[in-house]
Amino acid sequence: MQLNFRAFAVARRVGGWRHFGSAAGVTSVTHVVRGVPRRLFSGTALRILHRSTSFQSTVTLLRTYSQTRVPGGSATRTCWKCQCETSQSVLCDSDSCGAIQAVSSTATYFDILLGGPPTFTIDTAQLRRNFLRLQQAVHPDSVSQRSAIERQLAESQSSWINHAYSTLKDPLQRAHYMLELRNAAVREDDNVVDPELLSEIMETREAIEAAGSEAEIAAMREINNGNIEETVRMLEQAFGKEDVEDAQHLTRRLQYLKRVDQTIQEWELGPPIEEPN
Repeated sequence: MQLNFRAFAVARRVGGWRHFGSAAGVTSVTHVVRGVPRRLFSGTALRILHRSTSFQSTVTLLRTYSQTRVPGGSATRTCWKCQCETSQSVLCDSDSCGAIQAVSSTATYFDILLGGPPTFTIDTAQLRRNFLRLQQAVHPDSVSQRSAIERQLAESQSSWINHAYSTLKDPLQRAHYMLELRNAAVREDDNVVDPELLSEIMETREAIEAAGSEAEIAAMREINNGNIEETVRMLEQAFGKEDVEDAQHLTRRLQYLKRVDQTIQEWELGPPIEEPN
């Protein structure tokens, strides 16, 4: 396992490499930079870091040193507390440890909340159950008796888990995220270049502006909801076939349909008031 330069830089800021090295049984800068045994951060060294640094610096150091990847395998890391090999999960896999880990820099939202590779078709009920279980594990009441470092790690994990859940539960945000993972992101402010979609946008806007009753708006809402459901089904097929170009097109369309839905909701709150002549 190699200690990267960022981790070493943090260690120097903490109190100098000599203080850091002597605590871990390291006698030279060369020894620190080129490679260190897995137990470098165990025992006395970790305790000194806890006492001599801010908790944020310690969290940063733990995050940078512990990430590694097994060649040809899945992401894994070393638990900062028990030094056991563990997955990218929120908690250490060891039953005798179970320490809260730093937010993984390599795991995806799917890894943590669904335990599998990215897929657009998900079990939303299972997603919510996993979310609630993990949030309970890092809730302030659940970690109140743990060490200060674990309480801070729990706070970071809670924020990350919340964002992961809000992203995966929404089809549009899930599509955006999956495209980002494929380096094919669709920005929300991208200009529409598809003539057919552009024409549909203009016609829909005109229809909403011309609506004169709640019955007309209700009919438009029903049509738009149907279009949203159809587009989500098509996205499932596109991602299932790994057709990134089609997924990008459908994500833009779903983005537009969501905006239509918002416009309809705003009309329902009260149509625009016409200025008197």
